[in-house]
Amino acid sequence: MGMGAIAIAAVLYTHQVHWGYWVLWALNGFVWPHVAYLIAIRSKNPFQAEHRHLLIDSATGGFWVVAMSFSPLASCMVIMMMWMDNIAAGGLKLFLRSVGTSVLGLLVGLLVIGFHPRLAMSDFIIYACLPMLVAYPLAIGSITYRLAMQLHKQKELLKRLSRIDGLTGLFNRHYWESRVNDLIAQVRRHPQPMSMVLLDVDHFKAINDTYGHSVGDQVLQQMARQLQANLRETELLGRYGGEEFALLLPNTGSEAAAATAERLRQVIAQACFCEQDHDHQQVLRCTISLGVATWQEGLADYAGWFRAADNALYEAKRLGRNTTVVHGVIGKKIIEPA
Repeated sequence: MGMGAIAIAAVLYTHQVHWGYWVLWALNGFVWPHVAYLIAIRSKNPFQAEHRHLLIDSATGGFWVVAMSFSPLASCMVIMMMWMDNIAAGGLKLFLRSVGTSVLGLLVGLLVIGFHPRLAMSDFIIYACLPMLVAYPLAIGSITYRLAMQLHKQKELLKRLSRIDGLTGLFNRHYWESRVNDLIAQVRRHPQPMSMVLLDVDHFKAINDTYGHSVGDQVLQQMARQLQANLRETELLGRYGGEEFALLLPNTGSEAAAATAERLRQVIAQACFCEQDHDHQQVLRCTISLGVATWQEGLADYAGWFRAADNALYEAKRLGRNTTVVHGVIGKKIIEPA
């Protein structure tokens, strides 16, 4: 507004207008923007308040076109600045409203001042308009860039939130299954060993009932960190639901998968899970049961593969928990707890 006022001042000075124009010029160019800002930040709905202010700006822009005797460059610059503000802030709807208010301001100016066009321009007026003609597009471009970057960051955040479990920070079930199906398609094109491990926290309901759900959540968070710390980056760990986790091991056959599952079982069995409380700290012990299934063409699809791992997990629980069971095409191999 200040730089636009400089261009208007050049026209007013050249036309040697009455001092009353200068009072209006100072109020509109340098006082009104601050008043509008204070009104907006104190408003219950700043967004709507700013829309009203932009329409007021468009109306005053129409008035100044008449006050400048329709000086071509300065008039076009002022009107286009107002219209660009409105279309950037409110799209086509606000732009059309700003055109209407500009016409209203122009009509008021014609009624008050009259029609006295002076279309000739001096170099002084042209030079006075240059700062605004350069700075305003740069300001709009800078704002647009910042908004684009904010939108990009929000998009990336939403993308991350759509695939991450909020409690544990692991992949959620939907995203984990999509990654597994992608790897199944890849393995069908280029055969390689691949194994799935389902693991479940033993007696987790008892933890919730005894210590409360907040402690149960802490146990799940700490367990997720323990598991993640003992896996490679290529091994996909996700929270499948409740106290159940799912692990995909690419390029891993049955024996290697069983060894990995057993290592994880021992890590959890030896770990201390602490209740994080300001008043006291209680150490909890937990164990997990694991079911392992290696991908085989005979499993047909993801659902069949998952059922095989789930059956192995069920068998581990039936055998007394804290156990790893490997499901094979022919039979089951049981690794007894250490």
